[in-house]
Amino acid sequence: MELVVIGGGQVGAYHARQLLKARRRGEFEGEVTVVDRDPACPAFAELGDAVKPVESEWLPFLRMWLASAGEDDLIVPAPVAPHLTWQWLGLELRAISVDVPRSWGLPYEHPGLGGELYLSAAAWRCPATCIEPVHCPVLHGPRDWDLADIIEERAESLGYLPAVFRCLHFAGGVGAVAVGDMFAARDRLASAPAGSAALVALSSRCHAAVGALGLG
Repeated sequence: MELVVIGGGQVGAYHARQLLKARRRGEFEGEVTVVDRDPACPAFAELGDAVKPVESEWLPFLRMWLASAGEDDLIVPAPVAPHLTWQWLGLELRAISVDVPRSWGLPYEHPGLGGELYLSAAAWRCPATCIEPVHCPVLHGPRDWDLADIIEERAESLGYLPAVFRCLHFAGGVGAVAVGDMFAARDRLASAPAGSAALVALSSRCHAAVGALGLG
């Protein structure tokens, strides 16, 4: 297994540290790779040979790495980043970006600079390493939503094909996306009828980036 941490800044370095601690505890076996365009980023400087450092822009690396990655490999996205899975899928399918549906009725909805939309089902700032438990510590009660489910249901109701990549807790408070899920979505959408549209989301249980693609 390989875990790829997107970004080597303060948050990426923290994610990598947490994963290394979890590996030492025997929670998983595999290599931890950190990707950043800055050779002097905190993760490279602090962690040295404990991780595999890759100096690269994120999207070109992702395309190259996914061409030979295994389905059991994992991607740890940066909390603040472009919607990389949407961009990757658009390139793989030679699809065009189209407008994302608005007015979700959620506490947070904000457009990004590249045509994506950022959503949150939580009306507060959550810790970067929240494991999104069923009993939310902010609510002091049960969390009665799963944003990925909400996005899938909205996509289907509007006639979009949903491609929701779920970022779920893996270890040490760090969430990750399964490469196998990305491959499955790509293969499924590759056979979609011409003129179809897909709603592509990278979503935890509370927060998401959403983009849309015109297919065929």
